[in-house]
Amino acid sequence: MKKFILSLAIFFIPLVAFAQEIPTYQLGKIVVTATKTEQYQAEVGSSTTVITTKDIEKTGKRTVGEILQDVLGISVVRNSAFGGLTSVYLRGSKPGHTLVLIDGVEVNDPMATDRSFNFAHLTTDNIERIEIVRGPQSTLYGSDAIGGVINIITKKGKGKPKFSISSEAGSHKTFKEFIGLTGEAENLSYSVSASRLDSEGISKAADGSEKDGYENATLSSKIDWKIFDNSQLSFVARFTDSQTDLDDGGYEDDPNYTAWWRNFVSKVSFNQAINPWWGHNLSFSYNDVRRKYRDEKDSVDTTEDRWSWYKGNDKKFEWQNNFYPVGWDTFTLGFEYEEERGSSYYRSGSYISKFDRKTVDNKSYYFQNQLNLWENLFITGGSRIDDHELFGTETTYKVSTAYIISQTGTRLKANWGTGFKAPSLYQLYSSYGNPNLNPDESKSYDFGFEQNFFDGKVSFDLAYFHNDFKNMVDWDSATWKYKNIGRAETKGFEAGAKFLPVQDITIQTNFTYMDTKDKETGLELLRRPKRQVNLSINWRFLEKGNLNLGITYVGSRKDMDYTSYPYKRITKKDYTDVDLSCLYNLTENLQIFGRIENLFDKKYQEVHGYATPGRSFYGGAKATF
Repeated sequence: MKKFILSLAIFFIPLVAFAQEIPTYQLGKIVVTATKTEQYQAEVGSSTTVITTKDIEKTGKRTVGEILQDVLGISVVRNSAFGGLTSVYLRGSKPGHTLVLIDGVEVNDPMATDRSFNFAHLTTDNIERIEIVRGPQSTLYGSDAIGGVINIITKKGKGKPKFSISSEAGSHKTFKEFIGLTGEAENLSYSVSASRLDSEGISKAADGSEKDGYENATLSSKIDWKIFDNSQLSFVARFTDSQTDLDDGGYEDDPNYTAWWRNFVSKVSFNQAINPWWGHNLSFSYNDVRRKYRDEKDSVDTTEDRWSWYKGNDKKFEWQNNFYPVGWDTFTLGFEYEEERGSSYYRSGSYISKFDRKTVDNKSYYFQNQLNLWENLFITGGSRIDDHELFGTETTYKVSTAYIISQTGTRLKANWGTGFKAPSLYQLYSSYGNPNLNPDESKSYDFGFEQNFFDGKVSFDLAYFHNDFKNMVDWDSATWKYKNIGRAETKGFEAGAKFLPVQDITIQTNFTYMDTKDKETGLELLRRPKRQVNLSINWRFLEKGNLNLGITYVGSRKDMDYTSYPYKRITKKDYTDVDLSCLYNLTENLQIFGRIENLFDKKYQEVHGYATPGRSFYGGAKATF
């Protein structure tokens, strides 16, 4: 409790500067994920966060999962580091209730039990920005967007050709190499990169001693060709090949338990402005995820003999049309056709569980209207009809509004919407599946305000959110099948503050309080902390250097102990993690950098039984030509 009080006190430090001056309201950064059109953050009723390349470089973090740990309203949970399963809980919703995009391509794993995305292998290489939209987004994105959307946008080539190369080494025999090329040539822009990460790792089992290694190779590219003044053809692709050593859960070493994860993402799109009042975008995207697991007998367990694989892909065609009848009104009409396909195989000794390739399709029609009235009132409403091959038609709605009072530096915002999530292929067709499942359903709302002082040098925001989930697909232990039996509620508030005391120092902090309940049992939902506080202090020094201190406090939360049967609920202790990173530009073309993770060498567990690294040191250099 003392740690929480201290963290909460730190959160409110920037607020002491609140006082006299009347500011001009800051519109924030451009976002495209919230409305599928370019809008300033202040013009969107939904709560949004934008993380830029510079923000990522200041922290030195390697994966998107590590970056998201610092974001308001998000809890990130890892089954240990270096390739351990990494799940995101957005406003307390399930990991499968958050839609993840890479350049607009849905990358949720079609063959994951809940169709969630594993952030363990998504590196920060070649990323230009990350957009997070909290709250229901099913009207634009359909299934999986009940909790919100996370869109990872890769770099676009600009200016003269630029070649970058970097190398990093550090604790746990960790090495990383990166090369990249970006630029423009007449009507063509390009950005390509390749990276490799290798680590001896740590034991994923908290009580283990055998180290679990990790390898990751990632290729990324984005090419844009301006065909005419009013049209552009774009191609993006990203390929990741990773291998992770695992243990038997989080409780016992396993010398030869290995997992492979391969993901290929691609998209081709054609964007055209037909005339001043009509523009459209045609796109085709493809996401392929393949996982394999192998565990043979060893000195720890002489009877193990397990082998499994999971293959899934997702194809989507989309046609989006934007109409601008007047300067203050934007209509968006769209059509999507999506096809999911997957298969699996599992063998343990003589027991075999599998399903041959299955396919489901979905057709969607969506409509959205954005009103910009008197340049300070913004209203967005929309609806969507999904026609699923198995469960039929599902209709969702959303309305959001934002109102800016520029004279006082105030923005009011509110958001209400419904959402749904289709059952996964595994829940439908595996040995434990049920082809008669219906989708999860939700109703959600949030409202709040933002306040700026001193021309944006001090800012504060506060929002309350409430989510009701029903008809959720959950495991029924009585029948050993998936059924629509889950009901849950999550509610709480998010608060953030930013303070620029002097020109080169920025202090940012946020606090999330969340209350969750399983309405079937009356118990708290697992792995959702009631309280989480993040603090970042950034100092730009000598015009060439940057020092960043990051502090994350995660409060107590419920988890399960699977070491003995019957399994039991336990409470995991709170913890505080401190990271320190620094970079310095020796010349215009050469940069050196370093960081210390878990600065005070704290021992803690994000998931019961799984270890996290102690104090770790990393350093390297980057050259640009």
